Amino acid sequence: AHDMWSMLRLLVLGIWVGAMIGFAFLFAPTAFAHVGPTPAFAATIATCVVLLTRLGDWCGIVAAGITVFAYLETRKTATIIVACIAVAIAFGFVETAWIVPQMQSTPLQTPAYDALHQRSSTVYSVIVLAALVAFALSAWRPRTRA
Repeated sequence: AHDMWSMLRLLVLGIWVGAMIGFAFLFAPTAFAHVGPTPAFAATIATCVVLLTRLGDWCGIVAAGITVFAYLETRKTATIIVACIAVAIAFGFVETAWIVPQMQSTPLQTPAYDALHQRSSTVYSVIVLAALVAFALSAWRPRTRA
């Protein structure tokens, strides 16, 4: 049962991290290259960010629940994992509740939009990094001496 919970947690964290990295490094740049800075592109990206955040909320809640209730590692490691998940979810809320709506109401290719995009990229990077740390700690197993 212990291994099953561990694998499930790795799966949901891997889906979350993989989706965010795939979006940032594959989908968004490809969409920008083909469509360019248009209102349709901006709306598509905004919708994807919101959907990725909701996916992260659910994956994070499941992973945190497994961490708290399955006792897979030490209390210290579990606390760090849950804290990273909480940071990622909180920053996702900031992204979708404040930054994305501001970007949607700001004209494209303006200094104001560029500043919001920079803020959004920074917040998104924190989300990815926090979820990635939770994933890495979930996958890490200390070596035992023979």
